[in-house]
Amino acid sequence: MPRPASKKKPAKPVGKITKISTKVSTGSDAEKALDKAQKQLDAQSGKLRIARDKLRQKRTSVANNASAANNTALEKAYAGVTAQSVSQTELINTVRLAKAEVRIEAVLNAVPAAQVAAELKFKTTAEKMALQSTANLKAAVEKFEQRWLKLRETANAKKQKLAMARSRTKLKSLDKKANAEAVSIRKRANKLSAKPVTAPGRPGRPAGSVAKTAKATKTTDVTSAPKRRGRPAKAPAVVVGKAEPKRRGRPPKA
Repeated sequence: MPRPASKKKPAKPVGKITKISTKVSTGSDAEKALDKAQKQLDAQSGKLRIARDKLRQKRTSVANNASAANNTALEKAYAGVTAQSVSQTELINTVRLAKAEVRIEAVLNAVPAAQVAAELKFKTTAEKMALQSTANLKAAVEKFEQRWLKLRETANAKKQKLAMARSRTKLKSLDKKANAEAVSIRKRANKLSAKPVTAPGRPGRPAGSVAKTAKATKTTDVTSAPKRRGRPAKAPAVVVGKAEPKRRGRPPKA
């Protein structure tokens, strides 16, 4: 008895699943296996489509003429669709496994790439930190220099103030001493200027002349005594009945 025509809607081609692809770089074994499985799945999808088209034709033939030959051909068409569907399912699983291998390979390859990226980032960060350290050091040195100069300026101002105070004290002492000395000089000058001025005496006679004075007549010796240096000695007075007083010191030259 011929199998009644199915009222179910024809299933959509399973081959559309193969449009989902993973974009990876070519060259690895996993990628080559995925590419091969994808091509086989595409071919199998075409075979399944042909088998389903043939099945629809056989259904139409049986509906028009339910002969034994048409029924046998319909059974073969059902078997062909079933076989192609099983083959496509197996290829879909193969593609899925191949995609999983490609993803695994991408994940494993991401580790060295991540390591390279981490090293590059570390190097960039180190260079950035070095530049930042240099800038911070320069700013710190400038700040320290400004603070140091300000402190030194304050210390210098204190030293200058102290030096000026000492200088004023020293100048004040010198001024006081100078004024005292000036007063003393002025007093001595005034004292000297207050003494009376004496008239100069009569000039003496020239050496070698004989003065005829009253004191010369009192002496018994007409010859003059030898000239002595220094202040002249006083003439001794002539006393009758007494000897000449003895002089101290070295006797005069004859």
